[in-house]
Amino acid sequence: MPVYKLLDEMPYEEFIGWNQFFTSRPVGWREDYRTSLLLSAQGVKKRGSEIFDSLKVIERNGRSRISPQFLAVLQNANGGDEWNPKIE
Repeated sequence: MPVYKLLDEMPYEEFIGWNQFFTSRPVGWREDYRTSLLLSAQGVKKRGSEIFDSLKVIERNGRSRISPQFLAVLQNANGGDEWNPKIE
């Protein structure tokens, strides 16, 4: 979408939300993460967050905000009409 349309159509609250999202998940962090895994496989002893600033931000904000139990409920969901968690 062109910038002039964004200026006319995007609400301020949505703009702030995207700004917060990209602050907590910088563009390119996935590529940096994959590269850090490759470096680790090649014997580099440093953690990815010590090499890449984007991973430092991810580490500081927490890797995931979804608890493992809630994720298990989502993965076992079927139909969506009933709340019937099966946490094992």
